[in-house]
Amino acid sequence: AVKADAGLPVATITFIIDGGGSVITTGQKGHLEIPFACTINRVTMLADRAGSIEVDIWKKAYATFPPADGDSITAAAPPTITTAQKSQDSTLTDWTTAITAGDILAFNVDSITGIQRVTISLKVTKT
Repeated sequence: AVKADAGLPVATITFIIDGGGSVITTGQKGHLEIPFACTINRVTMLADRAGSIEVDIWKKAYATFPPADGDSITAAAPPTITTAQKSQDSTLTDWTTAITAGDILAFNVDSITGIQRVTISLKVTKT
């Protein structure tokens, strides 16, 4: 069932980073094309074990792909798990939360300790 916020459909954009049985390494881990316009409302991170990880999210239009560090949408508040197995943030301080249909998101691990697999979910409202 699709839930709605203010009459608009809610969706989840999910990206999994898997170290293949080893601790995840730093660096870019992949890209997703977002096929609809939306606004990010919350980020959730779920790890396979307790540890710490910080993942920056970069956004770029398809025409100007690939994204780089200067294209961060998370400002000084990237999704982070600190000595735990999960985290959730709906404040998104200073984030660029608007996504245009066709934008590309990149996921870049800035730091990591102990975690071998993490799921990053962005709760969005389609616009």
